[in-house]
Amino acid sequence: MAASFDFLKRLGAGYFGEVWHALDTGLGCEVALKCIPPDKIINSTNLHQEAQTLKASEHANIVRVTETGTLDDGRVYVSMEYLPKGSVEDEASGALLGLPRAKKLMTDVLRGLGHAHRQGIVHRDVKPANIMIGNSNEGKLSDFGLAVPDIGSVDASQFKQYQYRLHLAPEVRGFTDYTPVSDVYACGITLYRLVNGDTYLPSIDLAEATLRARRGEFPPRDTYREFVPSSLRGMINKALSVDPSDRYQTADEMRHALEQQKLLVSWQERKTPRGTIWFGEGVSGRKFRLSLSRDNNSMWDIEFKTGKHGTLRRKSSDCHNSLTEAKGAQVARRILHRVTQTEA
Repeated sequence: MAASFDFLKRLGAGYFGEVWHALDTGLGCEVALKCIPPDKIINSTNLHQEAQTLKASEHANIVRVTETGTLDDGRVYVSMEYLPKGSVEDEASGALLGLPRAKKLMTDVLRGLGHAHRQGIVHRDVKPANIMIGNSNEGKLSDFGLAVPDIGSVDASQFKQYQYRLHLAPEVRGFTDYTPVSDVYACGITLYRLVNGDTYLPSIDLAEATLRARRGEFPPRDTYREFVPSSLRGMINKALSVDPSDRYQTADEMRHALEQQKLLVSWQERKTPRGTIWFGEGVSGRKFRLSLSRDNNSMWDIEFKTGKHGTLRRKSSDCHNSLTEAKGAQVARRILHRVTQTEA
């Protein structure tokens, strides 16, 4: 007997179809139901390729598939575990995530991606919208619609219409150009977006973005939030190398590098008429406030406060007055990096 679903709420829609929060009436459980029109199937010889790929790559950091089939209207469905917390794109909403949170999510994704690569599966579409949040707040890679092992059966025209250029590695011109190292590049872009927020991406059209990406200029490798440590910037830039041989050669290698990063504080920043204020909270619960502001003589002052129980106390050794603009920015960045990596 064919599966029966009650469609509860549409969670999203894109080029390849829709995803619904649905009730599997046979099993009596909630599912995420991806519904794909037959003409949007990448592998025309196997309508259920995506579900089979998910099944072949089962892992704690990959969304679990429960069933596949065809609906009465002819659409192919992939029934997956329902994750009510949504995606990383939902969580971030274009803003930055705290550094410890970004590290956790990307470490999880890279662990799942490394497993998929070892099964011979290239994802081809790593981005915040395709990273789901599990019930324990872990990252789970989803949407394996472009992860087609049988390249000879691919309708390449579908990929050309769909491809999201921001996450597309410079060497990728067509579907068959994609390799595991291209997935590493997409992970680099994703991590760049999570630690900076999308406002750090220049507002340019796709053609210009593609051209700059091939020159290694998009996203801008020298533009990061002040609190992003130099070691993390270097790690992300390595993943974004134009030459694939200069990147991490596996998802596991990139994951190991990320795991070595000491990212202990979540920062937010607020611009003021006189400068910038950074607010931080460490994994231990300690709170921080750093301000860089211009005084009445056009010089720059730094004030740093920290505390654990609501009352922040001034730390005199990190407070400075009458600095030049360049020196003020340098000192503020040094404090931010130190605190991020030590909570001290």
